[in-house]
Formats: sequence, C-alpha cells, structure tokens
Amino acid sequence: MPGWRRARPVGPDESSPLTEPEYVRRVRAMLVLGGVPWDQLDDGVQQVRLKLLEERAKPGQPEIREPMAWLTAVASRVAVDWHRARTRDAGLRARLAARWSRRPPVEHPEERRVLALSVANGLEGLSAVQRQVLTLRYYADLPVRDIARLLDVPEGTVKSRLHSAVAALRKQLRDMEVI
Repeated sequence: MPGWRRARPVGPDESSPLTEPEYVRRVRAMLVLGGVPWDQLDDGVQQVRLKLLEERAKPGQPEIREPMAWLTAVASRVAVDWHRARTRDAGLRARLAARWSRRPPVEHPEERRVLALSVANGLEGLSAVQRQVLTLRYYADLPVRDIARLLDVPEGTVKSRLHSAVAALRKQLRDMEVI
C-alpha cells in the first residue's frame, strides 16, 4: 500500500512497538477476536513480534509508518494461520484414527506392552511437532514425502524433525532406563 512507509533506516537499538502495552493489548485483542484461545495468546503475540523483527531485518527496509495498523493486520493473519493449523491437525488425526481402525488388533507379549507404554510416556515428553512427525512416520507408516505434503513443509524439514525427535525419544527412554 503506497504511503504506508516512509524511507528511514531502522537502527538496531530502536525499540519495538510490541514493547509498549498499548500495542500488546491491541495485538492480543485481534488474536482473541480471531478466535485464538486464551492460553495461546502469548504465543500469538510472540509470532507477531517475530514477524515485526523479520520485517525490520530486511536490508534497506523503511520504517513502518503506521505500526498499529501494521500490527493489527499481522495479528489477524496470525489468527487465520492458527485456524488453518488447527484444521490441518484435526484432519491428520482423523486420517490416523481411520487408518488404525482398519488394522486388526494384534496380541503382544507382556514385554512389548511395557515397551509400548514406555514409548507412549516418552512421547508425552516431546514437543507437539516432534510427536506429530513420529506418529505420522512410525505409527501411521507414512513415507517422508507424504508427511512433507501433509504438513506443507520441505522433505528435508521432515527428515530433520524426525532425526531430532528420535534422538529426544531415545534420550527419554534411556533416562527411564527402558533401553
């Protein structure tokens, strides 16, 4: 939009509009109006703050002339992104449940049940992203290519997340003295 910015270099010591309570209240209000749950508002504010920092870090970027309007627009897009992610996750859970319902139950010896419970406890200690890729890869048995498509991320990102998730789970299982 023409007129939104004026040419002026932004210094690294300049304070962020999101350090002022008025701006933070406005961003939180936009996120609430956008349907973001109360317990995730701080994360939403941090996402807006990150987008502001990214915008300012672009070389030769002029100052944001109307920070309140800019922050309001970005906060509304963050709320939309939150809804898209929630819808995508719900769809993944539904597909995973449908896939498991088609498999016949298998009897496992007691030793495998204990290991399965330990792995389930270990999964609870991982981040949501790590649990997601491990579940899709090893429980839903999806190839990396399909996981990347479902999550809308590059295959390399999926591989990296899988690697770190497996390492974190392995560490937890060692700490629990399972392996």
